[in-house]
This record gives sequence, structure tokens and C-alpha cells, in this order.
Amino acid sequence: MVAYARWCEESGNFFRDQTILQFGNEWNLIANIVLLNPGSAEPKSDKIINDFLVSKNLPYLEKPTFEQNYYEFKLDPLMRNLLNCFSKKYSGGVIKIYNLFNLKNSNSNDAVNMLDSLDSKYLFNDNVNFLDAPVIFASGSINKDRLKDELIKFYNCAKDNSKYYLAKTENKSFGFKKVQNIDDIFNAYHPSYTFSYGNSTVCENICE
Repeated sequence: MVAYARWCEESGNFFRDQTILQFGNEWNLIANIVLLNPGSAEPKSDKIINDFLVSKNLPYLEKPTFEQNYYEFKLDPLMRNLLNCFSKKYSGGVIKIYNLFNLKNSNSNDAVNMLDSLDSKYLFNDNVNFLDAPVIFASGSINKDRLKDELIKFYNCAKDNSKYYLAKTENKSFGFKKVQNIDDIFNAYHPSYTFSYGNSTVCENICE
């Protein structure tokens, strides 16, 4: 189980996007998941791995740029939980993480509060490429209008039959439900909650 992502620094802030979680021997895109912002994960080293990823001709890979290079990342708890969840249903593949904004900060409240003071071209996603894979909305409760607009942008980029959201299925149990209308994505849970506090999260119903 490994993680790769584009990474850059600007004015003392770090930005991560195009996060790829890969497990097993396969590289096909299993699912996309839309979260809030990057958490605690950091590069394992300063080794740039652009050539390695580009050589695989992955249709969902956004190319590196002069400022933004790909690195292998240490798995943070959320990444590991997502990989473990999907590995119970699939033998291998890729989960691609998109965030409503790309500022790395493990304290999401602090990160949201910083938004109005940041003016960076790395803050938001210009390129969204879900392909035909399911899109899971799991950004949690969103109150800021700027982030609501970003969430709607992702919603509009996804095909209608591929939209899911992270929802409660039973007491202490969570899973992926089909989006019936746009309100569902604003009521989605964030996996940092559904994987914690004695809760359980399964992906058995995805694509069904």
C-alpha cells in the first residue's frame, strides 16, 4: 500500500494535490473520493518520482509541473483506513483523493480559517479527471461559501450514475450511498469521523 501526490511549498505553506493511493499489483482507478483538505501525510523523502508515474501512462494522472513534482508519501491514518477499507472488496487498484482545497494542515478548522488570507494558484483544483470511476463525496459539513462552490464544481464534474456520498447506514455503521440530489453531498460525513469513535465504515455497496 503506497501513496503518491504532487507537492509544493509557497510562502511557508505546503500544498498537496493529485493524491494516488495504490495497493496490490493493479493501477486501474477504483474510485475517487472528495475530502476537505490534506492532513498530516508528508513525503517520505526528497526523491522526485515524476518519471516513474508518467511512464505508467495512467489516464487519471495529471502531469507534474515545474513547481509541482510527485513524491511518495508516508501513509497517514486516514489514507491507511481508506486503503484497508477498499482492500476488503478489491484485490488491487487506485483510489484518487481530491480535496476542496489543497492546503496541508491536519487541523481542518485552522486550515479553513486561513482560506481568506491565502492567495495561491495551488489552493484549488483546476483539473478534475474522474474518468468513469465512482465519485464519493466525503468532505463533511461545509459552511463556507467558497468551499460550497468548490464542492458543487466537483459534483458537476461527476457523471450522475457515478455519484456516492459517505452516509450513516446503521447505528455506528457507515457506507457509501447513491446520491439522489445535490443536498446529499452537503450531508456527507468525513471519514476521519466514520473510521473513529467506535464507528465502522464499509465500501461493499459501491457500484451496486
